[in-house]
Amino acid sequence: MDQRITQAINERRRMAFTYRDKRRLIEPQCYGIGKTGNELLRAHQLSAGSQLEPLFDVAKISDLVVLDQHFTKPGPNYKRNDSAMRVIFAQLYRQSLLALPR
Repeated sequence: MDQRITQAINERRRMAFTYRDKRRLIEPQCYGIGKTGNELLRAHQLSAGSQLEPLFDVAKISDLVVLDQHFTKPGPNYKRNDSAMRVIFAQLYRQSLLALPR
């Protein structure tokens, strides 16, 4: 488990990282273990991709930085308890935007 991702969700901070040779700017939404056992990050993507809320394989993320930029609301399609994950380490809570363990 990457504590930086958990921290970013808990503090509602944007993150930047490289994924598939593109520098991404995201707002993390949900972080956990997928059904195949890999760590996944669901995020609201602000730059470098066509999908608004893609699922990232954490093992393929490099140069991850938690930024000193905050966000106040989840992405437009955010759903608590992401069905792509069998274990959730941290996630936004829609009403109060608190990160709560599942």
